[in-house]
Amino acid sequence: MQTTFEEIIKIQPRGVFTIPKKLRINLGISDNSLVRLKEERGRLLIEPVRTLPYPVRSYTKQDIDEFIEFDQKLTKTLKAKGIL
Repeated sequence: MQTTFEEIIKIQPRGVFTIPKKLRINLGISDNSLVRLKEERGRLLIEPVRTLPYPVRSYTKQDIDEFIEFDQKLTKTLKAKGIL
């Protein structure tokens, strides 16, 4: 069973509001955490964003094309040798 938490809070100037401490603790939201805001069917959803503790590499289209070309050549070579 999912427990619910409800509290009325006041929106401060410039749209600033405080997420109650109990809610932040329950959701693992701490100082400098990231959250995602979504508007869905007239409701505002706030979701914690989990980040990876290590950097993740981004690949360009050229990187991917080079990998595919390398993989195709290697596969062809291994098939010719009867390994695949």
